[in-house]
Amino acid sequence: MRCVSFCTASGYDLTGLANSFKRKGHYIIKQTRDVLHVSNIKKPADIFFFNHGSFVCWGLKKPQEKKLLERVKEFETGSQSSVQMDHFCFRFGEEVSIDAHERFKIDVITLDSDNPQIKLAISYGLAQSIKLEAFEDAIQEAIKKNSSLPEEIAKHGMISLTRTALFKRIGEIFIARSSINLSSEYLDTPEFFWRNPNLEPFYVMTKKFLDIPSRVTALNQKLDVLQELLDILNSQVQHRHSSLLETIIILLIVIEILISLYHWW
Repeated sequence: MRCVSFCTASGYDLTGLANSFKRKGHYIIKQTRDVLHVSNIKKPADIFFFNHGSFVCWGLKKPQEKKLLERVKEFETGSQSSVQMDHFCFRFGEEVSIDAHERFKIDVITLDSDNPQIKLAISYGLAQSIKLEAFEDAIQEAIKKNSSLPEEIAKHGMISLTRTALFKRIGEIFIARSSINLSSEYLDTPEFFWRNPNLEPFYVMTKKFLDIPSRVTALNQKLDVLQELLDILNSQVQHRHSSLLETIIILLIVIEILISLYHWW
């Protein structure tokens, strides 16, 4: 059976989503501060929506997932230009585990029961992973877009961008960096496990399998690169500003000399 995680936005209006499912009548809704659990009375499926803009589907088919992606658009804040997706399969066995399939390029989640609490614990890890992937792509895109700027300074001693374009780049880098810093809380251990410590091993297992800790470290290193780019652009702006002031002062001195010469003549 399919288990798919999606990241589509910076956040969701969980209350609005819950009300939209309630109006349908055949859903069971359970909502907490950071997650909305939706299950279908007629079908064995679970959906977990997280307030940081990610959701995890258990037991849905592709057409149902596509309909769900259209449905959540109405309740998104800060919609992303592209949807991040990670695909798993799940089955039932003797103990809970996550393993790579021996023959196919897909990861398999094994559950020892259809307990929604265990699914939620694993979903926290899956949602963090797909959110992290969205962060990684955003940072990589920002670095790629601005990677030529240090080379340009090394070759020509300055950046060819206009003053307006330069400020736009600074704004883009600052937004990319600050949005991740503001959202870093989503990569910490959720409060849910403070109240349910017996479920935390499933979350830790998921984080370890998806290599989330080392990916967070790599992300922080990329953020440092962005900060260096931001410092370079800021220094370039200051250099241009000081150069402009010097030029104005020189022009004023020249004008004063010309006026003095005119009076003397």
